[in-house]
This record gives sequence, C-alpha cells and structure tokens, in this order.
Amino acid sequence: MYSVNVPVPWAVQRLAASLEPDLTEFASIRDRHTLVVKRLDGRDLDDLHRIRERLRPALRGVAPFEVRVTGVDAFENPPLGDAPVVYLAVEAVPAGVGGSDDGGGADGVGGSDPLRAVHDRLVREFGAVSGLEDAEYVPHVTLARGWEGTGDPDAAVARLCERDLDDVRWTVDELGVWTREYKEIAARVPLRG
Repeated sequence: MYSVNVPVPWAVQRLAASLEPDLTEFASIRDRHTLVVKRLDGRDLDDLHRIRERLRPALRGVAPFEVRVTGVDAFENPPLGDAPVVYLAVEAVPAGVGGSDDGGGADGVGGSDPLRAVHDRLVREFGAVSGLEDAEYVPHVTLARGWEGTGDPDAAVARLCERDLDDVRWTVDELGVWTREYKEIAARVPLRG
C-alpha cells in the first residue's frame, strides 16, 4: 500500500526523538516519521509509476507552502489500529504570518489552508479512504500508538500534550509516494506552482 506524504525535515525528526523518553510505555514507537496527505487504497493504486503519473497533473499549480508543528495531540479512538495514537499536530502557516506563501494557496484560492487544499485535490483524484480522510483528515506526524504501560494512558497522553515544544516550521516543496512495505519514500513529485 502506498500513500502520498510530506517529507519531514531533520528538525521534526529531532523533535520526535526528544519525546521518545516519554513514549516508552506505548506499544509501538515510530522511528521513521512522515506526514500523510493522502492514503492510496485500491487495486488500481498498486503501481508506483501510475501513481506518480496521476499525481503530476493533480498537483499542477500547487506552489510550495509553509507548515509548522503546533504541539502534541492524540487520537483516543482511532478508526484503525491500537489506541491511543500520539502525534505531532501540523498545520499550514497562514499567508503573511512569517510564511513563504504568496497568498495564492495550494488550490489557487487566496486565504485557504494549502495543506488541506492539497489533501482535497488528492481525494478528488484518488477517492477518500472512509473514516480517515476528507472531513476526518487531521494533518499529523505519528509518534506512538497503543498502550503497554502500567500507568494510566490518559495521564501519559495529557502530560505529552502539555509539553512546550520548539517552534518547528518547514517549507513543503515536494510530496513523496511512501511505500508501507519498505517504510520509505519511493518517488517524489515537486511542487512548482
């Protein structure tokens, strides 16, 4: 299975690593981090070359844009897999707020959230994965999931959510096609505007 992801910079990797001591009681801690923009699910989406060729026209006109980590949050009842899911919340930086966006937005609509606009474009192109995308889409970088600890998972999540984090921002200037099998980006598509 593939997904379309925003590659994250070393600053995000370092931030995630700095939180690892507080994640030890979770069942699974991610060691490779990425921000999923669109999951690709279906028989016609198993060929990397075809996916990349469909992405190019779908992303035509999308300019690079800036995003930032806003804090730690959690999905208490995720639609798939073990709970809770602890993640770094990510949002687009509004145009004119220290960002590099010229105000045009990823979908050509001024003032829109370019990260959400890219997600919406890709949902129109590839269809939504029920329960995970469209209105339910929450941009995030997963840190850990499931609970194996002896303490209260809600208290552990609350402590993580209260953490003050460094201001981490980066420019999204490409998207990658992530392969779940190899846990890496197998192809890249630049955002050229």
